[in-house]
This record gives sequence, C-alpha cells and structure tokens, in this order.
Amino acid sequence: MAFAAVVGGRLAESVSSEKLALFTVATESNDGFQRFMRSVERHGYNLTVLGRGAEWRGGDVMRYPGGGQKVNLLRDAVQKLKLADDWLVMFVDSYDVMLTAGPDEVVKAFEKFKAGVVFSTEGTCWPDPSLADQYPEVRPNEKRFLNSGGFIGYAPKIVSLLADKLKDDDDDQLYYTRVFLDRTRRERLDMKLDTKSAIFQNLNGALDEVTVKFRGGGSYLYNFRTGFRPPVVHGNGPIKTVFNSLSNYLDGQWTPKHGCLACLENTFSLETLSEDNFPRVFVAIFVEFPTAFMEDFFKNIATLEYPKKRVDLMIHYAVEYHRKEVDAFIGTHGGRYRSYKVYGPEKRLDDRSARNLALEESEKQGSAYFFSIDGEVQLENPATLQRLVEQNRSVVAPLVARPGKSWSNFWGAINQDGYYLRSIDYMDIVRGIKVGLWNVPYISGAYLVSERHVPMLRRSAAFADSVLDSDMAFCAFLREHLIFMYIDNRVYYGHLTDSSNFETTHLHNDLYTIMDNLYTWQKKYVHPDYETTLHHTPVEQIEQPCPDVFWFPISTPAFCRHLVEEVEKFGEWSGGKNNDPRLAGGYENVPTVDIHMRQIGFEQQWLYFLQEFIVPYNAKVFQGYHSEGKAIMNFLVRYRPNEQDRLRPHDDASTYTINIALNEPGVDFEGGGTRFLRYNCSVLKSRKGWLLMHPGRLTHHHEGLVTTNGTRYIMVAFIDP
Repeated sequence: MAFAAVVGGRLAESVSSEKLALFTVATESNDGFQRFMRSVERHGYNLTVLGRGAEWRGGDVMRYPGGGQKVNLLRDAVQKLKLADDWLVMFVDSYDVMLTAGPDEVVKAFEKFKAGVVFSTEGTCWPDPSLADQYPEVRPNEKRFLNSGGFIGYAPKIVSLLADKLKDDDDDQLYYTRVFLDRTRRERLDMKLDTKSAIFQNLNGALDEVTVKFRGGGSYLYNFRTGFRPPVVHGNGPIKTVFNSLSNYLDGQWTPKHGCLACLENTFSLETLSEDNFPRVFVAIFVEFPTAFMEDFFKNIATLEYPKKRVDLMIHYAVEYHRKEVDAFIGTHGGRYRSYKVYGPEKRLDDRSARNLALEESEKQGSAYFFSIDGEVQLENPATLQRLVEQNRSVVAPLVARPGKSWSNFWGAINQDGYYLRSIDYMDIVRGIKVGLWNVPYISGAYLVSERHVPMLRRSAAFADSVLDSDMAFCAFLREHLIFMYIDNRVYYGHLTDSSNFETTHLHNDLYTIMDNLYTWQKKYVHPDYETTLHHTPVEQIEQPCPDVFWFPISTPAFCRHLVEEVEKFGEWSGGKNNDPRLAGGYENVPTVDIHMRQIGFEQQWLYFLQEFIVPYNAKVFQGYHSEGKAIMNFLVRYRPNEQDRLRPHDDASTYTINIALNEPGVDFEGGGTRFLRYNCSVLKSRKGWLLMHPGRLTHHHEGLVTTNGTRYIMVAFIDP
C-alpha cells in the first residue's frame, strides 16, 4: 500500500507500508518482549531489535528517569536511512507494548497528521513537571504531554531528531521533550503530538477512557473519548499489571467467539515421549500449619500421572500434627520417586526459608521445572502436572478455588500497595464463564516455574521479604522482573480447602470440618451414590424394605469408622438406664447404651449434615412435607451381648427418624435389625453406610432385634420432634 509523502517541502516518492521500519530496544528476552514479538509477527512488521545481549545501562526506568541508551542505540541504527525520504521509522518500547493492527493502518493514520514526526502523548508531564506550561494547549479530551514510548516519522527527520548525544542513563523522554519545546526545532522537524491517540495509546492515566471491543474473531482497544482505535498500545508507567490484564483480550488473544487462541501458542505435547524422556520436575510440598484433609491431599499427589522416576520430591511440614500422614505417604510412595527429602518441624525452617531451600534443591537437581504445592490444594485431576508442563510458560498455575465461594489461588488485579483488588473478570474466570490462560498479577497454592527462572529466584531469595508474606514477595519479584504468571481454568484441576477454623483436638479432625469444607467433606464421607440416588433415581425405585421405610445410601466406610472411633475414644457410654442427666427432664423412657453427638462436640456438624443431606432425601420420598431438619436427640447406639443386645418396642419422639448402619452384619456382629410391629415387617440385614428413614411417633412402632454376637453400631436422629 502506498501513500504520498511531503518531506522538506517537496513531494517525495510514495511511502509504502512495506517501507515502515519498526525499531525497539530489548536487552533481554523476557515475557513482555515475547508478547510484543507475538504481535509484531502476527501483523507482519519489519522489525529491528536493538541492544540484544547488551548490558542495560539506561537506569531503572520503572522507577526513575533514564533510558538514554535507547536514544543512542536508535541513532546508530537509523543512520543508514538518513537519505531515505520514502521510508518511515517507527520506534516503540517492547516490554509493555502490543501492536493490534498492521503497518497499513499505522501508515494511514500517520499520513492524516501531515507531519514529519509524530509522538505519543500522556496526561502527565514527566520527568520534569516544571515544563508543563510550555506545552501547547489541547482540548479537554486530548492528552497534552509527550511520551517517548512511541513515535513515528520520515527517516531523515528521525535522524535529525536524534542528532544530539546524551548519556545512556540520561532520560530519553526529557531529551525528546526539549526538542519538541524548542519551537525552531519542532517546526523544522514538523513535529506533532498524537493528542487523540490515533496511533499510540498510552494507558497510564487513561484507563477510564478505553475499552476492549470484539469484532468477529478479533479484538482491539477503543478510546471512546476520542473515537480512535490506536494500533499501538503502551502500558506505560505503574500500570503494568492492568496492561497485562488487558493484554489477555487484545489482538484476538481471547474473544467471546473463539475463546483463547493464544492458549495454544508455544505449547508442546508429552504424549509422544517415553517416560524416560519426560522433563524432570522438582515437586515441593509445603504444609505450614495444621491443614484439613491431608490424607486426601497425599492421595491426590500419589495419583498424579507424571512419571515419578522423573520427579524429585521435597516435603516441608512445620507442625508435628502431620507427621503421621507424611510418614505414611513416604513409606508407601517415596521409593517410586527419583529422590525425596523430608524436612519436619525439628528442622525449624520457617515458611520463607523452606521455600527458598526448595529453589536451591531444585537448582541442584537440574530439574526442568519447579512445581510448588501447598497442603490446602486438593489436585483432583491426575493430569495436572503433565498439562502444566505442556503449557510451556514461565510460571503457570492451575485454577483452584474454595467450592461455592469466590476465594481462589489467584488475584485478577492488585492495588498500588500490591494487595488484593478484584478485577472485572475475576468472577467470570473463577466460575468458568470465561476459560483460558490468563496473565494475572498474583498466584499461590500451586504453580509450575520454568527452570530458566529458578537460579535468579534462588539467588534473590524471592520468597524473603521483611514486610510481605512469602507468596506476595514471590509474586512481587516476578512482576518486577517481567516474568508473567498465568492461571489456567480450561479444565477442572481441583479445589482449595479451608483450614482457618481447623481443630486438632479430636481423633478424626476432618470429620468436624463439614461447615467450612462441605465439598471435600462430601467426597470423603458421603456415599458416592448419594447424588445419583437423590437426583436421578425415581421415587418408585427407592427401596422400601417395609411400608414407608426407605433405604438410602448415605455414608462412606470412612465416615462410619471415624464416627465410631470418635465415640469409643470418648468412651462415656450412658449405660442404658432410664435416669439420664443429659436430657432436659433427666429421664429416658426407652433407654439405650449411647453417646450423644453433643458429648463429642459434633452436634452442630451433625445438624448441618441433616440439613444438607438428610432433608433432601426426606423431601424426595415424603412429598408435600417440608422438613425443618431439627433434631434434639442425636446419638450413636451400641448393641452387644452382655451389655444391651436389643431395644423393646417403642415410638420415636420425632416426625421421622433416621438410622444409619455403621458396621457390617455378618462381619462385625450377628443378629440385630429392626422390626416394625404394625406391619409385621423386619429389616434384618442392614447395609453399612446406608440409612433407614421412617415416620416416627404416629405409625411406625418398632423394636431393635437381638444382637447375638459382636458389636452393632447405629447412628440415630429423631428429626422434627
């Protein structure tokens, strides 16, 4: 595509978009640069990268003035074009820039300025605010002050612009500002500012003026204050994390129509490799406080499908409470790993030290990847580790959240102090409304780090900070060094548990966490057929061993065993006497040998269990009755010969009663069962983990049949008394 060009007052040869020479400076190939290169290649720019492999001597431009080295590098590079009237030179920064349109659009927009050189603009006069009054006035919806992160002009004009020399650590923006404010030089260069962001959009100070728009399979940034869709987007200044979030959607990386197209780029597959050729991974497990469901956590680790002979393992647990689970895991699986090390509380390592030690161990092992996982992360997807490796990203984390809640292992945004700020797309990502691979400012819990970053992280003690927690210090370090963190929510990986109220005073402490960890608790303690029975089994197919006596699957063997062991550990059985000080009236008409849930501190959890799992069953089979799920009498009964082997006929003080069999007839005991006298019907062979549900005081007069051998345990609740 060609355009007429006016240079030095005469009509030059037509300017073609093919003669747009794009320059940038990048002394390192970080993730910001790789993102920039993707946009360059996508749109077919003729790019020259300056400074590759060179030492950066331009100062800390993220915090202070500097960048003169960019001017010096560009000056040398464009000398060959000093007589090329038909060439355009465009310079942009790279680490925080994306190009969202091709050279044709850039050249077309530039021609409309009828200028020799056009610079991008921003709303702040930096680095010398005292120069602000010397700038020409602009309209309210325009930006007044020059920004050096992007400019374009005819090659001879750019050569002239760069005529003056400066030190590498002088400020490039101040250099260009002084040229522009020198009226003589400005007019000689025919130098103008892109005050409406027709070509260059600097985002700092303009975030409330722009939005991402989608069209077909593409996307672009739109400035609704000026009406332009600039092809160069620059995340200048202290808004890098916001720019990173925007970049998730820019230039077709993610669209509502096609989803995440960028997710498939630069990935690889392990499927064709033999196990001996899988990249080696260093897996570091951290259990820094008493944590619920650690037995289940280690089961999930053991089932990860990555070849264990390609995994070096380190476990740090800071509390004695978890020694049993760690020892059991290592005893069963430790020998299958390439190597393993365990650091217990006797090592006196704090969280930061343990994590930095893991980086050191990973580097020593020469692992290709470092995978960190905390005890609160339940990885239910066995393919997690392989899938993360295949993403081929600097740092990538599987999305895990507390079920039914918004708490997850990533933040979509941070405030200026580096703390949590909810992004506009956070809930869509957590809920899976938008799926993809998302560039985010904070991750925790579980993440995979490419080995190329491990030495720097180790040398810098990335987890150590006098103010920030280890996870925040780690992420702040990554952000500072332009190492992108991605969260992947394209598949289900697992979930987070909540140990904020976790008690360690019981025998089976997971049993007591139902209210904080309902999902995990259900997986461990509720019968796997519960959901199918409740939602998909027709009422007429629910078993009725006796009239209006319904048989439901309800509990796992773990629930049955843990509950029995809890009450046996407590040990204060009632003795089966009528006088019972535990009751409000002090008298039980039909006593049993039992322990109340209140006595073992489990009553609130049990009532929650009734509401969540028993009431829905009741609504299914007793349609029209709406149970409140209340129960005063909740007790575990023990039957055995020479103690109490049966229970005489009686009526329950309930609207309906449930009776859960906690052990196995014919294995743990003989005899037993329940007989409903009115119907002359008996249930003789109970099923461990199944409940009988029947009406209470009005119709179902019943008795407990004789247990002839062993010990029979049942869990009983009189519901809606």
